[in-house]
Amino acid sequence: MKARVLIVDDSVTVRADLRGVLSTAGFGTTLCESLAVARKALSESEFDLLILDMLLPDGDGVELLEELRRVPRTANLPVLMLSTEAAVIQRLKGLSHGANDYVGKPYDSAYVVRRAHELTQLPDSDGTPRLVSAGRRRRVLVVDGRIDFRHRAADALRKDGHDVIIAESGDDAMRLLEAQPVDCILLDLEMPGLEGPEWVRAVRTLPGTAHVAVVGLTAGFDAKLISEALAVKVDAFCSKTEDIEVLRAQVRTELRRRAESEQAMAAPSPAHTPAIPVVPVVSVPAAPAAHTPSPGGIHGSLFEALVARCGLSPVIAPSTMTRACRKAGVEPQMLTPVTLAKALPSIRDMLHIFLDAQEAERRIQAIQALAQGEPASAASPESKKSRV
Repeated sequence: MKARVLIVDDSVTVRADLRGVLSTAGFGTTLCESLAVARKALSESEFDLLILDMLLPDGDGVELLEELRRVPRTANLPVLMLSTEAAVIQRLKGLSHGANDYVGKPYDSAYVVRRAHELTQLPDSDGTPRLVSAGRRRRVLVVDGRIDFRHRAADALRKDGHDVIIAESGDDAMRLLEAQPVDCILLDLEMPGLEGPEWVRAVRTLPGTAHVAVVGLTAGFDAKLISEALAVKVDAFCSKTEDIEVLRAQVRTELRRRAESEQAMAAPSPAHTPAIPVVPVVSVPAAPAAHTPSPGGIHGSLFEALVARCGLSPVIAPSTMTRACRKAGVEPQMLTPVTLAKALPSIRDMLHIFLDAQEAERRIQAIQALAQGEPASAASPESKKSRV
C-alpha cells in the first residue's frame, strides 16, 4: 500500500512539484493550499506524512502542528516543515513544537523524497516519532555572511547527499545548533561582527558539538587567525578563493574521518588494549537522573520539572534548559529553588527565542512557582489548563 502524504503549501508551483516527485517515488499525495483545507483533509482521512509550509494565507503552520500534537490520533504523525532558509526563528519554533525535520526553500527534491521515505517507516519501538537526527545522512551547517557563497557551497555539498543548513550570522547558527545536531560546520572565520575562534570555543561547549568537524573558511593566509583557530580545535582550513570543489572535497574528507573514528570507538577493544571511551559525534542529551543528589536535599527532579514546564519539545528541552542555567552560572544538576530564581532571566531569554511572547510568559510563571517552592511533582501548565 502506498504511503499517503498531505502537502500543505500556498504555492501552486511547490504543490505541483512535490506531487510530481513524490508520486514518481511511489507515494500517494493530497494537496492543500491553506490551514482550513488541511484541517478538513486531516479530519476525513489518515496520512503517513505531513509536509507543511510555515507561513500560510490563514495562519502559521506551527498552529496546525500544535493542534496535531495535542490529539492522540495525530500525535505521532511525522511532520516535515518547509520555509525559507533565512527564517531561523520560524524553523526553531517548528522544531520546538514537535516537527520531525525542516527543509529550507529552495529545497532539494531528492532530499525531500529521501526524507519522506525515512519518516514513513515504522515509528520507534516506544511509538514516538523519529527525531531530527534520524538516519545517518550527514548534516552540514554553512555559516557565512555572503548569500552567493552560502548557496554555492550548499549546492556543491548537496551533490554528495548531505542535508545542508544555512546561517547568515553566528547568532543564527548558534540557535540552530541548540535545536538540532550537525556533523560538520563550515565557518567563515573572518565574518564581520564575528570572532571566529571565540565562536568555535562557544560551540565546543554545547552538548553534542564538542567533537563535530569544523572547517574554517578564510580569504587568505592569516597566521595569527589560523593559530587561534587551531587552539580551539578547528579541524581544517579552506580558502574561499579556491574552487568550490576543493571545499566539497575537504568536507568529504572530514566526514570520512569522523565516520572512521565512530567505527573505531564502537568496535570492541582487544583484551590487552585499554578501552577507548565512546563519545557520540551528535546526540540529543537527556535530562539528569531523577535521583542526583544536590544541596539542601533537592534532587534532579527539580531540573526535570523545569524541563517539563518550559514548553519545548523533548528533543531540545533538556539541552536548552541546561544552556540557560549555565549561562546564569547555575549548574543544572545541582538546581535548587534559589539557583532556579537566579537563572530565570536567562531562561526567559531562551524561551522567547522558541515560543511566542504570551506562551513564553505563561511558561515563566509556571517555572517561577517552582522557584518559590512549589513541589516539583505539582501539575504542569498543560494539566492545569486541561482542568479549566
